[in-house]
Amino acid sequence: MEPIFALDIGTRMVMGLVMIKNEDQTYEILASAQTEHRQRAMYDGQVHDVDEVARAVDKVKTQLEKKIDTKLKQVAVAAAGRALRTEVAVVEQKELLPVRWEREKVLALEIEAVHQALRQLQSSANEELQSYHCVGYNTIARWNEGEEIANLVGQRGRVAKVSVIATFLPRTVVDGLVAVLGRVGLEMTSLTLEPIAAGQAAIPPNMRRLNLALVDVGAGTADIALTRSGSFFAYGMVPMAGDEVTEEICTQYLLDFKVGEKVKRELQKKKQLSFTDFLGAKVVVGQSDILEIIKPVVVRLAENISNEILKLNNGVPHAIILIGGGSLTPLLSELLAETLGIPQNRVGIQVRDRLAGISGEKTLKGPETITPIGIGIAALEGNGLQYYTVSVNGTSVPIFALQLATVAEALLAAGIQPRSFLGKPGAALTFELNGEMQVIRGTLGSPAQLLVNGKPSKLDQSLNARDEIIFTPGESGKDAQICFKDVLPLYVTKWILWNGQSEKYVPQIFVDDQLVCETDQIRDGYKVAYLNNNDLDNLLQQKKYNINQKEAIEITVNGELLRFELDRQVWVNNCLAEGNRPIQDGDSIETRLKELTVGDLKLKPQPMVFHINEEEVEYPIQEIIITSQGQPVSESELLRDGTELRVSGYKQKPILSELLPYVKFPDKVHTGETLTLTVNGQPAEFTTVLHPGDRLKVNWEKVNN
Repeated sequence: MEPIFALDIGTRMVMGLVMIKNEDQTYEILASAQTEHRQRAMYDGQVHDVDEVARAVDKVKTQLEKKIDTKLKQVAVAAAGRALRTEVAVVEQKELLPVRWEREKVLALEIEAVHQALRQLQSSANEELQSYHCVGYNTIARWNEGEEIANLVGQRGRVAKVSVIATFLPRTVVDGLVAVLGRVGLEMTSLTLEPIAAGQAAIPPNMRRLNLALVDVGAGTADIALTRSGSFFAYGMVPMAGDEVTEEICTQYLLDFKVGEKVKRELQKKKQLSFTDFLGAKVVVGQSDILEIIKPVVVRLAENISNEILKLNNGVPHAIILIGGGSLTPLLSELLAETLGIPQNRVGIQVRDRLAGISGEKTLKGPETITPIGIGIAALEGNGLQYYTVSVNGTSVPIFALQLATVAEALLAAGIQPRSFLGKPGAALTFELNGEMQVIRGTLGSPAQLLVNGKPSKLDQSLNARDEIIFTPGESGKDAQICFKDVLPLYVTKWILWNGQSEKYVPQIFVDDQLVCETDQIRDGYKVAYLNNNDLDNLLQQKKYNINQKEAIEITVNGELLRFELDRQVWVNNCLAEGNRPIQDGDSIETRLKELTVGDLKLKPQPMVFHINEEEVEYPIQEIIITSQGQPVSESELLRDGTELRVSGYKQKPILSELLPYVKFPDKVHTGETLTLTVNGQPAEFTTVLHPGDRLKVNWEKVNN
């Protein structure tokens, strides 16, 4: 196996190793080199000064090339684990009619889910301005018609749904590394994550069954990786590390950062330290005094690391393994054990000497060597993310993948939207026709055209480095368009008589109660009411004539207003229409009210009442006489609105002599008495005409001579 150049670009130091895997499956370090940044050029694992970091990388590369007498062109690196982001996303695709879910459609749906995961990531408050590389995804669930299914390909349905978990790295992190390597003529071939790389070297596979916490304490951050049941299951980060301790020393003694770093490193070796402060004064101080100064900072660091471990692990792990240059910070291991409540011997620093299967370069001893060794192991075992470039429509696109990427993933990395992979069908036209849903489908779209190295390809074709992809987006189908006349029954004109008037009877089309023309275009969402001219019900609806509604007429009887509600009727060709019936060309239609006659009123006149000698007397009705406007009417006469009737029981008013039979006279009349007649107190004659209510007095009275 060819040697691998593993490079660890840290916040404080750049370390490079050239490693090889032997036939006995052990690893050998052929050469190593390291240097520190002259100034702070890396912050939290991200390149901030490309030229300064490139200077340090070039120095390490040059030293290694001299040691192995070979030009180095390719390199394996690691990205800060805290930069890794994962998102779970679910997308759904609906079709109007059932379709067969072929591989191309399913793959496009999966890539759309990855896009959705990216949108979710970028929409979060802290990530909205960040851009990402997708470094891999897995489909974790699939559904067809709401039923979870193992594989969508070949299934048939209207609704498909997939759920994916996608992993992303910020483009700024990756692009910064690529820019640095490009400055010194190196090509990235493998990318791993720092906690994964460190874990590969620091914790053997057979120990990962235990619940262990690996803490890589660097200069700016402390990365955390947790194992359980044979694998790493969680990663975390604390945004403070060794630099916090160094800065506390610098603040207390007014030191340059490099001098403060030197003092910190010598704390474990010397009981008394001497140094010169920034103003030139020589300072001599005891180890215990400096430990007291830095202890509050180390306590805070230990507490932050412990809290993150407890949050990720949901409990205290079996042991803590420290690596990285910051793991040598005085008091850290003791305070970690105390904070977590575990024995001191359960917190240890992993060093090169305890790594099994690693030979060569015996000078590499400290915990800061663990991560670069892990980067080399990951590259040699092929566990890193493959990195290479392909061309999409002439633009170079970086590809990261745990396996060979597909054309679909390359298009995703190039920012091409999945919806353009397959031309969408034209939008369907949906509308309601007399309450029933109608669907007019658009035309089908055309699929995208794909060429890889000049040959036709498919979305799921695997890619190799430097492949050239030409992508022509699929064309969408045409949206559905149609006129009313194309979906409605045959349009026929009829002529009818409506209440005696000749009229044209044609079908009517309404949209939201507005009359439209048969040649108008139907729009999506229209609610169409179509009234054909084939029957009586449609005619009455056109005329807005409600057959079930009653109509009122008013008549006057002897000055009293009477109101009647009459049923409506429709007569077709002089025949009463009972229910619906066809309407033919030339039919006569009349709307009438149900007949009401004088006889239906059963009118009875009021008898005349008189008062005779203080007694009430009813003059009997002679006959019923009904008149209208002075003319007699019969009981069969039809009544109309506004008719005025007079009802009487007498042809003429009676005279006084006609009421004498109703007078109670005394049985015996005396001599000298005469009959006296008065009406309403006035003398009257036998021929005096009477009026209803008149008061009569009829008596025999004695006449005085």
